[in-house]
Amino acid sequence: MSEMSEKASSAFSSASKKINIDSTMDSLSGKVTGVSEKLKGTVKGVPERTDEFSDNIELFFEENQKRIIKEWELATKDDVIDIEKRYTKVLKDMGELETNLNEHEESTNKKLETIEERLDKLENPEI
Repeated sequence: MSEMSEKASSAFSSASKKINIDSTMDSLSGKVTGVSEKLKGTVKGVPERTDEFSDNIELFFEENQKRIIKEWELATKDDVIDIEKRYTKVLKDMGELETNLNEHEESTNKKLETIEERLDKLENPEI
């Protein structure tokens, strides 16, 4: 009989542990539900649908676009295009300046060679 009472006691012990775990889970579930209700109350102003929220953000940016661009010092597409045009012009101008500089350098070198030749003739006259 002791064997049977041990089995009964073991089964009873297992059942009581399961009941304690189940009641703990029920209690925890109730607490989670309570917290979620509190959260719902604190975020009432936030739309539930993200599409509606996105629409509101889009509307805000459309209405305040110029002010936001100015305050945040953002570049627009037109600004970028203008900078690209100016950069291209500067590159072209630099190319022209380099060409002019090279031409001037060649001209100056020729003049210096001529002057050096004349000085040589003056210093060493050939009779």
